[in-house]
This record gives sequence, structure tokens and C-alpha cells, in this order.
Amino acid sequence: MIAERLWQGGHVRDTLGITVGTDSDRSIVDVDALVGVALRRNPKRAHLLVSTVLAKHVPTVPGVSIAAGELLGLLVSQSLDGPSPDAAGTTAPRLGARLAALISRLAEHAGADAAERARAQADLAGLRRDIRSALTRHPEVVTIGFAETATGLGQLVGDALGSYYLHSTRFAPEGSTPFAGFEEEHSHATDHNLLPSDPLWLREGGTVVLVDDELSTGTTAINTVTAIHARVPQRHWVVASLIDLRSPADRARFDALALALGTRITVVSLGAGPIALPADVLALATRAVESMPHVEPPAAAQGTVRLIDAGDLCAVRSARFGGSAPVDTGLAAAIADRVRPLLPAGDDRSGRGVLVLGSEEFIALPMAAADALDGTLGATPVLFSTSTRSPIAPLDAADYPIASAVRFRSHDETPDGVGVRFAYNLTRGGRRFDAIVFLPEPGSDPALLDGDDGVLAALARISSSVIVVLLRDSAPTDGTPAR
Repeated sequence: MIAERLWQGGHVRDTLGITVGTDSDRSIVDVDALVGVALRRNPKRAHLLVSTVLAKHVPTVPGVSIAAGELLGLLVSQSLDGPSPDAAGTTAPRLGARLAALISRLAEHAGADAAERARAQADLAGLRRDIRSALTRHPEVVTIGFAETATGLGQLVGDALGSYYLHSTRFAPEGSTPFAGFEEEHSHATDHNLLPSDPLWLREGGTVVLVDDELSTGTTAINTVTAIHARVPQRHWVVASLIDLRSPADRARFDALALALGTRITVVSLGAGPIALPADVLALATRAVESMPHVEPPAAAQGTVRLIDAGDLCAVRSARFGGSAPVDTGLAAAIADRVRPLLPAGDDRSGRGVLVLGSEEFIALPMAAADALDGTLGATPVLFSTSTRSPIAPLDAADYPIASAVRFRSHDETPDGVGVRFAYNLTRGGRRFDAIVFLPEPGSDPALLDGDDGVLAALARISSSVIVVLLRDSAPTDGTPAR
């Protein structure tokens, strides 16, 4: 039997009065199936919408995240195709209903036994096949994902469309030249840059797809459209997000911008609806965060850390430099083959299974590696999530999405210098993962991962086995595609 799943925004709803709803006319998946609500330490925005399918903050079955991204890609392709031959418009809603059921069935705390999990995984594989068969390729468009949260989601949408893909970044690698910059005003780290290595990556009068995990006001999308359109005007912009919680006034801002720029702006999402916030939400949230009990990871002996030098497999070209190649599933499978012999399976595990952990903007390839690994360890489940800059208040409660927080020193060289990074939900209810497979940004200096406040020590404190996969990076201009 599957346990009834509590909504992961229940605690915040009951204590602060923050609620989300679903507009059934604009949704193929209910909003509350796609997100929970947490509180964060940010003076600009008190709450955080925590996705159930993004695999950023919540460890998630990788195939669920991939299906959600490809389903969003299907909505984009349908918006580009024009009126569908499917007169009833039922294909996407049917697929959305199947995804919603699988989100619940494959949630980590769903309580399903091994046989039910296997059935759900088979249904998931069928859903992914059906989404891909319904897709229309659009190699003529350019897809842009937003850092850090939606870099992997953007890659999924771009790959579904067969398009050129680029994600924004908070990095400034040597040898790169920003094309444009813009701000995500509510974010913990606001500045974004675009670093395409191909000078012909964007041509006037085309179509650009912007991919983000959520639209609250749409300001980030407006800033992006404004900045890029001033350089290279586009005929059509498509803004794609997992959820769209814009108010009618915010939606009117998109219409006004399109009119002012002489362009077209289309918005698609899996779920859309209203969000209600109390007028004094920032003050209420501050008090609520201060009253939350401090969450300590379960006490255990320091785990072992093994570093795997996988640089011989392939040099990894970051999507922050742009390209038309999809995520390298062959490389992902090779990574899975390297780590599989080191992982517990069957009776050798007693915790929550195996977690594959990506690093901030480095999401797409680690997710593909987790997907390649999932289902190959017998009854051992494989989940995926990534580290993040975002400071979120944890509370180990069934109706709150962030049960625990691990913090560590950053190991990536970014313009804002060394800072604090986090990984969430690596423990829940006192239970740990049997093993964590960590994939830092390719080219990371192993020495910067080490130290008492480094990521390796932090992960070893909450898992008995930590496996680190070190990959080579390529220069920004390596593999620059001709367009």
C-alpha cells in the first residue's frame, strides 16, 4: 500500500497562511503536486517554492525529473507548432495526469514496497517513451536555462526540442566574454551572465525559449527579455516553467512588454495558479525561522571518502558556453559503470539507498548518471539532487519540504569569492543515505573540496560512504558549434 502523501507546504500554510492554488484551465498538473513551501533566510523573499520534480533541494527519482523536463519541452513544442491536430488537446493533459500520479507513487516517503516501486518505475519508463513520441523537434530555436536552479531543467527542454542550449551563470571562467547580463532580483545571488563562445549563437528575428523552475512575478524573465532583445531583437519569446504563480497584474506586464518591444511572448507551464501571501509575510517568516528548532544530523562515525579520477572518460564542455549537443548519455553511463562496483546493494544497505549529488549549476550530466544507475542496484533506490547557494531553514516535519541542511565552504572559483554552500534533505527522520556519489563541477581542484569546512568532510559526517567523481573540463571555445 502507498501511504497518503502530506502536502509539503502544509506547515507554512498553517503557521504563516501562505497558500497556493491551481487554475485547472492553465494546468496539466496540480500546483500542489509540483511544489511544497519552505522558509528561507532572505530579506527580499521569505518563502521558497520547493519543487517535487526539479531534484534541486529534494532528492528525487531521476526519471521523474527527466519526465517533468521533457513534458515541459512538449508544451513548448506545441506552442511553437501552432494549433494541434489533436483537436481535443488531450495529449499533454493525459501525460500530465500520469506524471502527477508517479510523483506521488515514487516520492521517497510514499511508503511503497519494492514490488510497487518496480511497477511505478515501469510506468515511468512508459510515460517517458510516450512524451518523447509526442515531441516535435525545433532545432531552429535557442533555449536558455536560468542558473543555478534551472540549468538542468533547461537542458532537458533544449534536448527535447533538439535546440541550441545555453544557461546563464554566476561563474566567470578565464577566457570567457559575457554577451549580456541581467538580474534575478529576489535571489540570494542576483547577478547572471551569458557566456556563449559562438558569436553567431543568436540571430535576429528568431525564437528564444527561456526556462526557469518557477514564475512568481516574472521579473527575471522580463529582465532577460529586455536585456537580450536590446542586443538582438527576436520575433518570438517562449517562457517555460514548471509552475506559474503570476498574478493577473504580472501577466499584464508580459503583454505590455511584448507590445512595447514589438514581439510576441508566450508562457507555458505544467501547473499554474494563484499564491496568497499575508501582507506582513517577511516579518512573520523571520519570527517563524527564529523559532524553528536547530536540526542536527544523526550522530555517526565519519564515513569513508573515495575519489575516482574519471578524467580519462571525456572532457566535459559546460553548457554555460552554449552548444547544440544534448547531454552525453554515453558519458553518464560510463560514470555509472565506474561507481556501481563501489555501491551497496540489496542486504548491504540499511539506510535510504544511494544519492547522486550534483553541484550548483552542474546538474544535467549528474542527473543523467543517476538515471543510468537507477534500477541497476537491485532493490537499492537511487535518488538525485544538487548542492546550492540558497539558505533555507530546515524542519524535520512530514509537511515541510526541507528536513535537514548540510553546510560547507564553496569549492568553485566565482567572482563573489568563497562562500557558504548547502545540501538539503541528506538526512530525514534520522535516516542517512547508504552512499553519496558527488560530482563536483568538472575541473574542480580536489584540494578545494577538502578541509574541516569542505564539502567532503560535510558529506562524510552524514553518510558512511562518499564517492567523488572527478571530471575534466574543456576550455570555453572547445567544441564551439557552427551555426
